[in-house]
Amino acid sequence: MQRLHLLCLSLLVLGCILDVHGGNNALDCCLRTRDKPIPLRIVRDYRLQLVQDGCDIPAAVFITTRDKKLCAPLQAPWVIRLQEKLDSSFSRKAKPQGK
Repeated sequence: MQRLHLLCLSLLVLGCILDVHGGNNALDCCLRTRDKPIPLRIVRDYRLQLVQDGCDIPAAVFITTRDKKLCAPLQAPWVIRLQEKLDSSFSRKAKPQGK
């Protein structure tokens, strides 16, 4: 009887560990990137997707004005330029306007 209790307890603990650390937790990751440049006029924001965050590939994730997520290769020159333009427009918006 005691073995049965120990077996049930072991299975319960194992189930909890697999639930927390298993592949069941879905991440919002890009699975591939697009090489075609994305126009600045349709982009509202961006974020970086990194391998150390649990995704398979590094990418720049651009969020469009229609809340679509477009994935682009991090090191592409057009991606870096688009990020710089967005960063500069964000810093202009964040600075208070002097009179």
